Amino acid sequence: MTTFAQLIHGIGVQESGNNYHVVNSIGAVGKYQVMKANIPSWSREILGHSITWQQFRDSPALQEKIVQGKLRKYFNKYGAAGAAAMWYSGQPNPNKTYGNPPVYKYVNSVIGIANRYSGTSLPGGGGGGGATSTGSGYIAPTAVHLSTSELAAQYGFTSSFLNSNPELKKLFQNAVSGQWSADKFKASLQNTKWWRGHSSSERQYLMDRYMDPATGHQNLAQNQVRARQIGNQLGIVETAYTKKKIATAAYNMTAKGWDENQVRYYLGQYVYFSGGKHQGQGGEEWDALHEYAYSMGITMKSDWYADKSRNIVRGIATEQDYKNEILNKAKAAFPMYTKQLEGGQTVADIAQPYLQSMSQILELPGGSINLFDPTIKKALQYKNPTTSKLEAKPLWQFENDLRADPRWKKTQNAQDSMMQVAHQVLTDFGVKY
Repeated sequence: MTTFAQLIHGIGVQESGNNYHVVNSIGAVGKYQVMKANIPSWSREILGHSITWQQFRDSPALQEKIVQGKLRKYFNKYGAAGAAAMWYSGQPNPNKTYGNPPVYKYVNSVIGIANRYSGTSLPGGGGGGGATSTGSGYIAPTAVHLSTSELAAQYGFTSSFLNSNPELKKLFQNAVSGQWSADKFKASLQNTKWWRGHSSSERQYLMDRYMDPATGHQNLAQNQVRARQIGNQLGIVETAYTKKKIATAAYNMTAKGWDENQVRYYLGQYVYFSGGKHQGQGGEEWDALHEYAYSMGITMKSDWYADKSRNIVRGIATEQDYKNEILNKAKAAFPMYTKQLEGGQTVADIAQPYLQSMSQILELPGGSINLFDPTIKKALQYKNPTTSKLEAKPLWQFENDLRADPRWKKTQNAQDSMMQVAHQVLTDFGVKY
């Protein structure tokens, strides 16, 4: 004699292969394939309140509670075969010949599955796939009579998704021809190259794209905008090549769940500085490092600035990391100023008095003199002839040396000084003028 636990098992396998989450093309939902239209009234009857079909689909526990409650009434009143007939056709006679397949074939299939089940406990949740319904609820989804889309739904997928990949298409065809259960199909699916080659989030995205293409397209478009914004912030110059990289980032945001840090890390490597184009954060970092090196009297190659700026915007390193590298080079070049440099001064700060004196005495524009001027470098790296130590040349000595520079003779300062000397000599000889 078929028990209620066996009956529940038989109907679950017959209807969906035990797939709680399938919704087929005509609106049958869940493991036992309850029609959407029945869910509000059945849930109110069994639970005391109505739920939506989406809530029903998403909760195996609610499916079991509602379906077991409903089927228990059929089972107590009509027995196992009568309950199966009611579930399928809305009437309790298991010998009826109408339907496709006929009622009696559906009932015989359910009872056959049920009697091969040795378990005694009722299901409480878990599982997998789909069927259909008329009358009080149902039309069994036997493989022979269902469309491709309905067969795909039995396994919890859409036919368009399964047909989108040759490997999945072949697996689906094998499952249909072999009348696999949903559990067997999913176990085989997990052994495919497609499954192993995609993360769980990417697999879900690809499946959702076929089940709800409008939403998938909208999400991808939104992330395309965001990826482009991040690229612009980083300083990417948009070309056909970098636009493809931005599109790749948008896909990975949508399909793989990349966060902003991952996008910055990926796109940051495509921030280029060719043609003097410095824009966005990458350009700001390039300028900041270049300005700091300039203030330290240090020269770095253009590739160094580009590589380090990309690393900063990608989050691999910080601006301070590379400023420390420049600082160490400055201390090696100007070891006599190590304490000042470690205290936060720049070589430009230390050289300022020399720069001002040189500008005034040689009457040179301030902007034309910098730390790389040989006269300034020589003064900053002066070797004391007495001690043989590197130190800053005394400012008075530096200024005297400037007046020995051939450029000084061409200045107004030199001419005025010579006139003053000449006047003094004439005065000393008693010449009045």
